[in-house]
Amino acid sequence: MNDPIPAIREQDATGDTAALFADLRTTLGVPFVNLIWRHLATMPGMLRWTWSLVKPLHATPALRLAAEMLPAGIDIPAGIRQPAAVFDAVGVDMRDRRAIRALLHDYGAANAMNLLSLLLVQAVLAGERPGDMVAAGGAAARERDGTPARNLPPLPGLSELSPPIRHLVLELDQFGRSAPTSAVASLYRHLAHWPGFLAVTHAALSGPHRAGSLRAEHERIRGRATVLMRSALLPIAPASLPPPAAGLAAAQAGIDLFTGQMIGRMVAMGEIMLGVLPLEADDTGREAPVRSA
Repeated sequence: MNDPIPAIREQDATGDTAALFADLRTTLGVPFVNLIWRHLATMPGMLRWTWSLVKPLHATPALRLAAEMLPAGIDIPAGIRQPAAVFDAVGVDMRDRRAIRALLHDYGAANAMNLLSLLLVQAVLAGERPGDMVAAGGAAARERDGTPARNLPPLPGLSELSPPIRHLVLELDQFGRSAPTSAVASLYRHLAHWPGFLAVTHAALSGPHRAGSLRAEHERIRGRATVLMRSALLPIAPASLPPPAAGLAAAQAGIDLFTGQMIGRMVAMGEIMLGVLPLEADDTGREAPVRSA
C-alpha cells in the first residue's frame, strides 16, 4: 500500500528542496519535516513561496506564543492514562516512553506552528491583506541553535509496515476525524516503531472516539487556531509576492486539506496521546513533563 499523499521524503531531497527542509527543521526546532511541507515540495515553487511568507513570523514572539496557547484547554478524556506496567507488558519500557513523549512534544509544537502559519497562507491566498508589521519592525530572526541532537527513527512508508501495524496506524488515523480524506498523519507512522504504544493507545481511545469527544476537540482546535491567526498573526504578517501559478491550484487544495482535516486533529490527538502515558520520573528523577491532567 503506497502513501496516498505525494511528498518528497527527507532523505530524497536535493538542492534547493534539501536546503529548505534544513531551514524548516532549524527554524521550527524539530528533527523532521512535516508532511505538508514535503507535500508542497512536489509543486513548482510552492514550498519556497509558502515558507518565505511564514518564516518571518518566527522572528517575533507572536507565533510561538499563539502556538503555546493553541492546545490550552484541550479536554483530555477521563480514565485514559495507563500505568507503566501496561506498557512494560507490551514491551514499551521507560526508555521507549521517554522517546515517545519527546516525539509527541516535537510533533505537537511543530503542528501548532504549522496550523497557524498555513491558516495565514490560506487567508492570503483567499485575498486577505497582511499587515506587514514584521518587515516594518525589522525583527531579528529567532531560530534555535541547530536541529535537536537526539536521534529520530526514520519515518516508514505505509508499504513498509506489517499488515497488523499498518491496520493500527490506519485505524488510529480515523480517530478525531470530521471528514474522510486519503491523507495519513505522519505521527502515527513514526509511532509505528513502538507498536505496543499504538495498541495501548487504540484500546484507551476507542471509547472517546466512538463517543465523538475526539472529533469535538479537533473542531475546537481548528476554530481556536483561526481566531488566533486573525488576531495575532495576520496583522503582523509580511507582504508577499504572488505565488507561482504552476503549482497554485494543487497547493491550495493541499493547504485546505491539511488545515481543515489534518493538522488541527493532530494537535488535539498529540496532547491526548500524552495523556495515555503514565506519570513517571525521567532521567533526572523529576516527574516527566506531561501537560495533560
